[in-house]
Amino acid sequence: MQFVPWDHLSRDHVERMYEQRVACGWRAEEVPSWVESAKKGGKIFYWVVFSDAFPDKEKLIEKHVTAYPKETSSLRDTAVEVRLVQRQPTMKEFLPIGHVALDIHKPEEDAKFGLPTPGTVWMHQLYVSYTLQGGGFGAGTMSKIETLAAQEPMKATTMALDTLSKEVQNDPQNHKTMYIENGLPPPVVSKEEWYAKQGYEAFKREDVGYTWTPREGISIPLRIVYMRKSLA
Repeated sequence: MQFVPWDHLSRDHVERMYEQRVACGWRAEEVPSWVESAKKGGKIFYWVVFSDAFPDKEKLIEKHVTAYPKETSSLRDTAVEVRLVQRQPTMKEFLPIGHVALDIHKPEEDAKFGLPTPGTVWMHQLYVSYTLQGGGFGAGTMSKIETLAAQEPMKATTMALDTLSKEVQNDPQNHKTMYIENGLPPPVVSKEEWYAKQGYEAFKREDVGYTWTPREGISIPLRIVYMRKSLA
C-alpha cells in the first residue's frame, strides 16, 4: 500500500473525500471542517493507494469502482504542503481505495489520558473500501501509517485512536439500525476487536462518546473506547 497526501485545496480531492465518507457512512458532513483544519496545519489525511507493482491491482480497482461508480475518475497528486511543510507534488494520477488521517492533539488533552507528551500521534478516520475489506488492506494501511507517524516530523512513540466499543458494534439491533437500514455492510468483527489484533490496547471507555443522528428525530448515544499502541 502507498499513501498520497490529500490536497485540501483541490475541489476534486475534497469531493472525493466527501464521497468516500458517504460510502463509509460516517462524518461526511465534517469534511469542510477538515479543510479548514488542514489550512491551519492541523489534521492531515492520506489517500490509500495500491502501488504500481501490487498483484491484481487493476482487478481490485475495477471491483472498487463497480461498487462505487462515483469514484471512477482518477485524482492527481497535487498537494503542495503537508502540515504547512512544503512538498513537490508528482502530478501523477492515482485512484484511492480509502484514506486515513493523523493528528497531534493538544498536550493537555494527551496528559488527561495519561499519554506521553510529546510523542503521541492520533490516528483518525481509517477507511478502506467496503468491497475490498477482508483482503488485509486495512492491516497493511495501519502498519504503514504507524511507520509514517514514527518518522520526522511527528516522531511518534505512541499511536492513539478512538473507535466504537465492541458492545455497540456487536449488538444485533445496532447492526440493523446503523448498518443494514443505511445500506452498509454490518461488521464481521468489531473495530475494537480488529484494532486489538493490530496490537492496540484499550485504556479508557466513554459511555456517550458520540451522538449519532441517522435521521431527523432519532439520536443514538454511542459508547466509544480509546486505544493505544507503543511504537517505541
